[in-house]
Amino acid sequence: MTVEVQIVSKALHEAETEILVLTIFQDTLRNLGYLSELDQKLNGKLSRMIESKEIQGKYREFTILHLDGPGPKRLLVMGLGQQKDFSIDRVRSIAANSARYARRIRVSEIAIHDFSEYAVSPHDCASALIEGVLMGMYRFDKYKTQKKNSEKKLKKIKIIASEGAQIEALRVGAEKGKNLAESTNFVRDLVNEPANYLTPVRFAEYAQEVAEAEGLEIQILGPEELEREGMGAFLAVARGSEEPPRMVVMRYQGNPGGKTLGLVGKGVTFDSGGYDIKPSPSMLRMHGDMAGAAATLGAVRAIAHEKLALNLVAVMPLAENLINGRAYKPSDILTSMSGKTIEMLNTDAEGRLLLCDALTYIQKYHQPDVLIDIATLTGAAIVALGRTVSAVLSNDDTLYTDLFKAGEYTGERVWRLPLYEEYRSQLISDVADIESVGGRSAGTITAAMFLKEFIDPDRAWLHLDIAGTAVMEEEIARYVKTPYIPKEGGTGTGTRLLYTFAENFARKA
Repeated sequence: MTVEVQIVSKALHEAETEILVLTIFQDTLRNLGYLSELDQKLNGKLSRMIESKEIQGKYREFTILHLDGPGPKRLLVMGLGQQKDFSIDRVRSIAANSARYARRIRVSEIAIHDFSEYAVSPHDCASALIEGVLMGMYRFDKYKTQKKNSEKKLKKIKIIASEGAQIEALRVGAEKGKNLAESTNFVRDLVNEPANYLTPVRFAEYAQEVAEAEGLEIQILGPEELEREGMGAFLAVARGSEEPPRMVVMRYQGNPGGKTLGLVGKGVTFDSGGYDIKPSPSMLRMHGDMAGAAATLGAVRAIAHEKLALNLVAVMPLAENLINGRAYKPSDILTSMSGKTIEMLNTDAEGRLLLCDALTYIQKYHQPDVLIDIATLTGAAIVALGRTVSAVLSNDDTLYTDLFKAGEYTGERVWRLPLYEEYRSQLISDVADIESVGGRSAGTITAAMFLKEFIDPDRAWLHLDIAGTAVMEEEIARYVKTPYIPKEGGTGTGTRLLYTFAENFARKA
């Protein structure tokens, strides 16, 4: 969806648009502030609606006013709730709800005021507005032969800049928001692609297209190269499928001589569970088990497009986990790239096998100063934290704190679980260096403890488990009421989170 973004410097009552979106706090209704001049032009209509409690300012409340004459044809007054609860994420949500309303009544443009009276920077506000609109309008209908043509497409978004507004900051912020939203929607598309279309080879082709568009270095390793590197864990998973594995390595140099951020994303393009096969209902959405690799690719795209001043290397191991006569089996002993041997106790714990070899590879050849891996790794993360927060485990307090702050800012929230050494005892093997799984208890933690075995002792490392947040389902969407998140399918989780972390990393690097 191509949408034009404009910054327009005009009085609100002069804004020529089909819908003008305005916001109001619940606890400052009597003080109209930036709405005072508009209210006068409307002969006190807003004031009267506040007096009659037609407008109360409650969060998610919206009121429609139809207008005659020049200027906006409609006002959409959105409640922001209490001032103390205001956040940049509410700006995103307001924008998403506004865009969805516009789609419902079939208009092609909306205008939104610039939030200049609120305690947010114009740059951040403009970014959040555009993120909310574009992410809120997302749909995956690529394979529908009869699309919803009755709906008029949104073609233009105007941000109405107040007098004295920082126009350039609004413009730059809007461009950034467009980049982040488009990158997130790109990731959603990848996660929603069915496995018969998005194979490891096709994913690598998408990565090649991103590299060419953004001027990135890219290397794509096939089975022979993986074999030469000794990636016995990764290749064990791939053996069960006719689709050949790939490992994508991408490099972005935005600060030669500066620090390097490393990203590793799990890319299982379909997960049947292998010989420890999943029940049918659990297999239905397993084309989305590559959401970690997708988020990594989306973050790389956004970072390179924004030309952040850091160095980045990203590794995405890609394979299917299926069953044939060559597929790996429970109790197999595998030799990883690191040389460590792994007793394979459950073939449905395949993601950590891709990750352990990819983590070894990125450290051996690229030595990142900070290393983050992201994966839909454990159902235990859903049990622990539900569908609104991703699990984080890290050996570095500062690294976690920085990611936590990025999560609070983007709305992609995270929460830390411990990495106490006692959990390592659950992975002790009698026949190999380590077991692949640690039993039923503390599954997210023991999965991270397994990965930690492949991290250099002095490396700042963080593991991000997005099993609960990467894909949305209709019944879950009833209580995850975030309007810029689709009710069904890929959410794009991790893309804006990793970008925002990288943006702050660049300032320090």
